Amino acid sequence: MLKKYKILILAIILTAGGITLVLSIWLYGNYQNRKMYFLGAADHVLFDVIQDFYQENEVDLVKQNQLQRFDRVERVVAAIENRYPDVNRDTIKKIVETNGHNHDSILDEMAISKRGKFSGGKISRHLISTMAIRNINWDQTTVDSLSRRLESTLRDRNQYSPFELHIVKLVGVDSMNRDEVYQSRFKQFKTRPILIDPSEDKYLEIDFIDPRSFLLYSIGWQLTTSVLLVLALIGTFFYLLSTIRKQNQLAMLRRSFVNNMTHELKTPVSTVMAAVESIQRYGAKDDKERMDRYLNISKHELEHLSDMIERVLQVDIAETNGVTLNKTSFNLAVLIDECVENTRLFAKKVIRINFQNSTQSSIIQADHAHIKNVLTNLFDNAVKYSSEEVEIDVHLEEINNQFLLQIRDNGHGIPKAYQKSVFELFFRVPSGDIHDVKGFGLGLAYVKQIIDQHGGSIQLDSELSIGSNFVIRLPK
Repeated sequence: MLKKYKILILAIILTAGGITLVLSIWLYGNYQNRKMYFLGAADHVLFDVIQDFYQENEVDLVKQNQLQRFDRVERVVAAIENRYPDVNRDTIKKIVETNGHNHDSILDEMAISKRGKFSGGKISRHLISTMAIRNINWDQTTVDSLSRRLESTLRDRNQYSPFELHIVKLVGVDSMNRDEVYQSRFKQFKTRPILIDPSEDKYLEIDFIDPRSFLLYSIGWQLTTSVLLVLALIGTFFYLLSTIRKQNQLAMLRRSFVNNMTHELKTPVSTVMAAVESIQRYGAKDDKERMDRYLNISKHELEHLSDMIERVLQVDIAETNGVTLNKTSFNLAVLIDECVENTRLFAKKVIRINFQNSTQSSIIQADHAHIKNVLTNLFDNAVKYSSEEVEIDVHLEEINNQFLLQIRDNGHGIPKAYQKSVFELFFRVPSGDIHDVKGFGLGLAYVKQIIDQHGGSIQLDSELSIGSNFVIRLPK
């Protein structure tokens, strides 16, 4: 059984690990897809923000760009005139303007070429015209304005995560492999760079400041569902293992019970058979004294056999349907006195029982017969599991409309590890293959069942070589 149990544990661990691994891979894939969508959406929003910014300020930007170009041409013409006074001013101005236009065309071609590195070879509706890029004055004021617009738009779309919008210089990026550039920036939570100055390799980019919490929140329901499923799976597996372990222990206890029961039943049957055989073979029927002795022995053994069968039936009924209680009013202290006297009478050891009653009235509403069986079981155990000199202290008191009964003995005691298990059906404290005291593990299970059905409770406090103390609480 142990080998099969280990195999089952290994199979459960492998199954749970495999399912957890599959869920982890699925969650990681969802996280990466969400990250890709998030960066792509931010990239598109930035394009839209720049386009809107340009359209709103197009007149001023074009006018400002023209003034800057005019000033630049005038400065160049003035410089040439100072150097060559005889040259015609209009001719110089025309030449400078033509060269400036060619210079802008070259820059536009460079921009288109470099932007093609990040466009994937397809024309996107989010691409910004070269004229718009060239006409925008890319100073810190412009970047701050775009950053505020971008933040507002992202918040409106519920896609906001802290970021920095800045201009960076990326030398040689146009000669790098596009996939490598994407992968590098993807890992760093950066968007696709937008070329704004091809002559100096300046790019505009969004650098998100660790948006992992936002991304995890965005896949929150998948993450929560997966965690709950894994926890439910692990809990189910642990419950299964616990159930199998308990069933295994119960099977062992039942096997031990059957062995003990067989031995206990065989003893009185053998004794009765021996007595009957003596009467038949050795003429005991002609000797009245011997006849009476053999009959008394047979009667005692049969009564013992009947008592054992009755105890098994009582526990079986209590475990399945519960016993039927016939509650009446009686004096609990008087019943305890009666059980104490019976214990003294039938004990085959030196026994001292001290009973202290601290109640003013010990009238209780309970089942007289079953409460008597409970007390008898506890007293019998105190005697059986003690040395030759038995001391039992019994104390009855009333607390909060309940009777508190303590039965303390000087017996062998019960280890801490088994004190909760002694109330389980068929359980006996392990003592190797041989038990010095005969029993079936039924008595305390019956005791607990009866106390529970009365709405009370029973607790055990025991120490090895010192003794045990059973504490019973019963409602009045």
